[in-house]
Amino acid sequence: MGLFDQMMGGMLNNMLTQAGNSGALGTLLNTMLSGPMAQAVPGLLNSALAKTPFGSLDGVVAQLQQAGLADQVASWISSGPNLPVSAEQIAAALGESQIGTVATSLGLSVEALPDLLAQHLPTIIDRLSPNGVLETPGR
Repeated sequence: MGLFDQMMGGMLNNMLTQAGNSGALGTLLNTMLSGPMAQAVPGLLNSALAKTPFGSLDGVVAQLQQAGLADQVASWISSGPNLPVSAEQIAAALGESQIGTVATSLGLSVEALPDLLAQHLPTIIDRLSPNGVLETPGR
């Protein structure tokens, strides 16, 4: 794990510990996605996911679609309302070992990651697809 990954993971863990839940992370993500850092978010996510079995945010989206969550993913990419997804659906779609790898890469606990993804991934994907296409580096 590189220095940047350690810093990001440590920062996320610190916020989660202080908040007692994912509220602080949600605030950080919303601030990042709506502020001047919005253009950097896809690259940051892809950097964190590059060391996982998915390889990128596109890989996570493809896995969710293949695992039966295509309707939810389509709603996040479209201009309509976002369909919800549960932590259980995320965990089942991504798989236990992959969740562990992603959690380790991000410096988060395996138990917290599915809930965080269920809460924030629809908004992240929605904001990264303003024109109905997921805009991530390398596409």
